[in-house]
This record gives sequence, structure tokens and C-alpha cells, in this order.
Amino acid sequence: MRILFLRPEGSNIPKVDFAEVINIPIFSPICIDYPSLPLTEAYAFTSSNAVKCFHDFDKIKGKQIFSIGKSTAKELMAHGINSLYPPNYDSLDLAEFIKSKGIKSLTAIRSKKASNDLKNSLQNIEYHEIYDYDTIINKEELEKSKDYLENCKIDVVVLTSSEIAKAVASSLKNCYKIVSIGPMTTKTILSLRPDLKIFQSKIYDIEGVIDLIKREVKFQ
Repeated sequence: MRILFLRPEGSNIPKVDFAEVINIPIFSPICIDYPSLPLTEAYAFTSSNAVKCFHDFDKIKGKQIFSIGKSTAKELMAHGINSLYPPNYDSLDLAEFIKSKGIKSLTAIRSKKASNDLKNSLQNIEYHEIYDYDTIINKEELEKSKDYLENCKIDVVVLTSSEIAKAVASSLKNCYKIVSIGPMTTKTILSLRPDLKIFQSKIYDIEGVIDLIKREVKFQ
């Protein structure tokens, strides 16, 4: 079995003991300047890259900190900051988790291309967004991924973000299994390609994706 992982540059290559892994980073994150942090009760990071590009950790110590999932929490812990994260690692679950904690004001540190889901879900509290990184497409790597997809050179492709799903939607085929990391990515790809069958991970991270492939996808 050959599994194509489409992930941002700098992501760890997944370890899969039952298949050959092809990892193609079709987007590169770049840190960008951001304005002064608003003074809020809590702060939320929606990706590991948001943590990597942040440089005001001294200003958020002692505050309530949230992260979108385990890998982002691990990145924060490397800076000595504990964070809480929801059971399901996506922006809508993060919003519900934040509301359940009674937070009245929050600043989210995000990608410049972030969706509006978190903002829309938290419109009843004081909410700010800071964008500390952007992503640029790596055209050479994108073409390489399209060669695998359009010529059916793989058994499974893993889509790890809505942005990646948009970039490769037109190249996807039914000659391999298509796995989505979570509901937002699934929603994006089905809005563009309703003809496709999508397998969605039950746990919205790479470990959840690998477990889904091992337990279900490879037997279908």
C-alpha cells in the first residue's frame, strides 16, 4: 500500500508500519509581522505554525491558553506554556470548548488564510484575531502531487487541511481512497467534488488518520 500525505512544509513525516509513505509538502508557511496583542482573558492557537511564528510568549503567561489539538499543545509546551484543547481537533469544537469554560474575551492566533468558523462561533464574546503567518504554494511540489493523483500512482491520499483540499480537488480520482483529517476538510472537498467518496478520521489528527487507514480503509 502507498499512502500520499499532503501536508504543510515542516510537518513531521508520519510513521506507518503497514504502508509506504509519500510525503509531499505543497504549502510553505511564512511568518509575518503582526500588531500588538489585544489584552484579553484568554488566547487560542489554531495550529503549530501559529505557535512557531509567535514571539510574545512573555505577554500571555498567566493567561488561560487554548490550543486546537495535541500537536499545537506540544509546541506550546516547548515554550513552557500549558494549554487546554478540545476532544475533537477542529475550530468548531475549539469554539464550543472555549464557550464551555465561560471565557468572556479571547484572542486567536491564526493563519492569514484561516476560515471564519471560529470567529462566527464566538461572536457573542469579545473576540480578536491575530495573523502571524501565511502559506504560499510550492508549485513544483503541487505538480508532483498532481502526477501521483491524476495517474493513480497511490492507494490512499490524505488531505490534512481545507487549503490543501482546494489545491488538489480537480486532480482527485476514484482509483484510490481519499481520507480527510476532519469535518472542515471534508466539507471543503465535498463542496468542490460531491462525486467523491471521502473517509473521515474519527480523531482529527495524523494519528487518527493512520488508525482509520489501518482499521477500515485498507480493507475496502
